[in-house]
Order: sequence, then structure tokens, then C-alpha cells
Amino acid sequence: MSLVNGYFDSFRGAVNTWECDDNGHMNVQFYVARASDGAFFLRHELGLTPSTIRETGRTMIAIEEHYRFHRELYAGDMVRMRSRLIDMRPRTLVVYHELLNAATDETAATMVAVSAHFDMKTRKLAPWPEEALARGRALIGPLPEHAEARSVRRETRLPDITLAQADTKDLIEIYRGPVARHHCDDFGHMATQFYISRYSDGSGHLWQGIGMDRQRLMRERRGSVVLEQRLNYVREVVSGDIVIVKSALVEVAAKTIRLCHFMFNGETGLLVATSEVTAVLLDLDKRRAVALSEEERAQFAPHLHTLEDIVR
Repeated sequence: MSLVNGYFDSFRGAVNTWECDDNGHMNVQFYVARASDGAFFLRHELGLTPSTIRETGRTMIAIEEHYRFHRELYAGDMVRMRSRLIDMRPRTLVVYHELLNAATDETAATMVAVSAHFDMKTRKLAPWPEEALARGRALIGPLPEHAEARSVRRETRLPDITLAQADTKDLIEIYRGPVARHHCDDFGHMATQFYISRYSDGSGHLWQGIGMDRQRLMRERRGSVVLEQRLNYVREVVSGDIVIVKSALVEVAAKTIRLCHFMFNGETGLLVATSEVTAVLLDLDKRRAVALSEEERAQFAPHLHTLEDIVR
């Protein structure tokens, strides 16, 4: 292993056309996919090599991921990722991934993930082996200032509510669909990319649900983008499960809105994942955030919730 300024290389590739969305840039789910790809090399650095994982039945899974999106990436852009540990705990660790435009060396996104050692047989967390602890502690470094949380806190969770509770709170249903086999990873559960893809795919329903005409946005050349997001993985989701996402608008500012997403197992009604998001409207020609008008903020007002109201 070679470290450069305290980091190890964890991904190198490019942005494909099919990874870009209707805003013309790489969709958020593929930033998450790159962090998932980088985790393979993190596991390798800890001694959890692919062959070791297959032999022991123990691996590493994400519990929480916090993202800040700094600069847009477009089809054809070359990207690379560097990683380091921030903390090493008895059963968990905190890792920092930084995704860079490989041509300009500018930071495109920063990602801070809390991950855990996981026993694939018992489906429970397990203590790290001593070798992994020693290797991990040697990789620890500071979290850069530009990766610190701003509008969405790290290492916190939204309330563990049920689908039945959500149904009584007039939350907006933004997604309903199945979990396919190709959405799942080698560890038997849905890969992280496909959690955020459901939030992203439901964004049009969300904006429509809070009073913003999606067709009008398209005519005015405005798109919706995420600035900062925290993902929490609460219960496992496997192939064949059905999932439902309900969302709430919890804050409106001059340019930004804050949203809370709740993903449920459609059969059991139990919460499986949550996400807290700060989003803006983007001028698709100037590539700048657009301030919300007084009329738009007034349209949003009837749809505002508080977390206290949601769990009451």
C-alpha cells in the first residue's frame, strides 16, 4: 500500500453518459456507487480481502453515509477517489472518501461513511479482528474542513416510524416498487446505490407534491439538485422485497429546502432506511442555484412538517 498525503487510492474511472440525469450531470446515485466501489479497496487495506471475506463470511457494511456535492461532473469526465480513515472503533469505523475530477484535481464530492464489521451468517455486527484494528488505526487522519457537515448533521438519525404512522401524517409518497436481484450486492442485500436511486427517481413526485409544477420547471429550464445528504440504513432489504418511500418537507429557506425521506418495507411496514437532504433549484443554463420566489415559498408552506409532528 502506498499513501499520498495520508490517503490511499480507492477508485479510478470515468463518468458514463447513462450515469447522467435530466439535469445534464452525474446523478447522485452514482456518487454513492463510487463510494461503494471505494469501500472494496478500504476492506482490502484492512485485511478483509475478497478471498478472506469468502473464507470467513465476515465483511464490512455501511450504516450511515454523509455526502456534500461540491462541483458537477459530466459525461466523459475522468474521476478518481482517495480515502482515509477518520476513526476506528471496536465494531465500526468512520471513513472519508473524496471524489475528484482527475483532469482538474478539483473536489467533486466528499463522503463520510460509518461502516461496521458484519457477520453474513448471523446478520449481526461483530468486533473487528486485531489485524484490522491495527491496520485501520495506521490509516487515520483528519477530516478536511470542506467535508464538514453544514446543513445536514452527521451521525444522527430520523425517527424509526412505521408505514402505518406515515400514512396518518399526510407524507408524500414519492416511490413504490420492487427490489430486483441485480440491485443486490455480494452480501445478500440491496446495494447502497439503489437506496438513493429511489429517492432520486421520486424527486419529480416530491416537487409536484409540494406545489411545484414539474412541467413548469422544465419549461423554465430549472432542475432540482442535492447539495448535502445523509443516508441511514436501518434494516436489511433483500431481493424480492417491495419498498415504499414517503417524504416530508421540513424547512424552506431563501434558496434551499430540507427534506426527510422514509423508506419502508411494503410487506412488514417497518422502516428500512432514511435520508435527510438539502436541495436547491438549479438554473440549467447558468448552472447556478436559483432563489425561491415568495410565491413559491407560499406554495410550500401548507406542506411543511416538523419531525415532532411526524412521530406524534
